Amino acid sequence: MKRILALLLAIGLFTSVAFAHNGMEHVMGTVASITDASIVVKTTDGKSQAVVLNAETKYAKMDTTIALKDIKVGDHVVIHAKKKETQLIAVEVKVGMDMKGMDDMKGMKMDH
Repeated sequence: MKRILALLLAIGLFTSVAFAHNGMEHVMGTVASITDASIVVKTTDGKSQAVVLNAETKYAKMDTTIALKDIKVGDHVVIHAKKKETQLIAVEVKVGMDMKGMDDMKGMKMDH
């Protein structure tokens, strides 16, 4: 019973579209579409969130650096982004992260 309660609490904590942490916004979900200029994520709460990509955006799959072309529709992602006016600008796109992977974010320094 404690495991179920802990799981529900964890899901509740991480189901928002984006939340602030040291000036960064985090978008978590599944890639709905992707171009050279942006990525649209279907978030964990079912909404769509567009994030702008630029030359400074970094891409990783777990601990390995990848290229934008390696990201596909349907991939699970966590995007660390900075808000600029009304847009989110991706600083880092991490592929292959799911709720289990969120444990890796604990203690992560977010001031890139």
